Amino acid sequence: MEIFNRKKKTLKLDEVTKLLSELRIPTALVFTPINLESEKKKFFNSDTYNPIFEYRIVKNNNKEILKKLSNVKEIVDVDPRISDFYLQLIDSKKEASDLMHSVGNNEEITDISVHRYGKPSDKLFRNAARVLRGKLDSYNVIDEDTIKKGDILYYDDIVKVFNIVFQELGLDGWTVNKSINIAKNGVKIGVKRKEILVDENIERTKFKLRKTLIHEVGTHALRAHNGLMCGFDAFSNANLPEYLDVEEGLATWNENSMGLLTEKWLKNKAALAWAIYLGEDLSFRELYNVLLAVLPKYSAFDVTYRVKRGLGDTHDRGIYSKDVAYFRGFRKVKKKLEENPRLYNQLYAGKITFKQCEWVEDGLLPMPTNVPNKDKWLEIFEKAGI
Repeated sequence: MEIFNRKKKTLKLDEVTKLLSELRIPTALVFTPINLESEKKKFFNSDTYNPIFEYRIVKNNNKEILKKLSNVKEIVDVDPRISDFYLQLIDSKKEASDLMHSVGNNEEITDISVHRYGKPSDKLFRNAARVLRGKLDSYNVIDEDTIKKGDILYYDDIVKVFNIVFQELGLDGWTVNKSINIAKNGVKIGVKRKEILVDENIERTKFKLRKTLIHEVGTHALRAHNGLMCGFDAFSNANLPEYLDVEEGLATWNENSMGLLTEKWLKNKAALAWAIYLGEDLSFRELYNVLLAVLPKYSAFDVTYRVKRGLGDTHDRGIYSKDVAYFRGFRKVKKKLEENPRLYNQLYAGKITFKQCEWVEDGLLPMPTNVPNKDKWLEIFEKAGI
């Protein structure tokens, strides 16, 4: 009977959803070196040293779960478009699991990530270079030196602000929780448990907190929440690779529309695309030296690290290309919304792409009703005292 089940060609949506939910692919956690701080110190104490990163070993049942899913050819109780989407999602989850388990292998990380996320086009590279030269007229960014940043808030105050935002946006059941598995001063969305994970020693100015709320809650959490409401669990979580451009691009577009996109932030995201384009055949040190032409030293290190994380010996060639999505996605979302502003509301149906906006038009996915506008956000900020 077990052999028969493993070779089952058709499944119902709830069966596929259950199996997918059992996969464990914490790539961000795995790709964070356990020796990052010590290697960073060695790097800055030398003019030649290239970090050698070490990583956690993660045990899971992904292989067995994916084996059961690999034979599925149809989801029988949904529209054929949804069935095709889930079949693509199964393949994508296998690739994501393979990527995570390749940590430390420079060649495999490079090959899988480039296949999965692509690399910057020549045109994107040229536009990134323009941003790094200060050509910012078309982006409506603000100079950080002119910002009234407001008081610094700490964990307890920040939790109170988040709770007000959850209430105002109808995000029932969402909470803020401390996490030790997060970057210093970091914030991250945990969709499955409806939580915002933060560094317990977090500090935010009021300006930076507004930016965080628009990006993390107003985009990532709200799209996840609406995805849960649409009837297909996959649209509440990370799914096909192409969704990432829209996810991060929309978050940046939202910051921009609220007057919260800074010159520094845009340059850092442009630098990621620029570095991914140039960096595959360069060592960590060589790429860092190149980036010093356009960024201060600690920003240059951070960008280099982001496009070399997942690698082992960073003296050897290799790249992790995922972060091309930020600058590429922002430009893509900006262009699409300028052409058709109606797409904005449709994008909040879940974690979807522009292609799936057609499904919202057709009624396959429900039109979201929970989409805050600028006036609503200003009202929320006032109530939260920020």
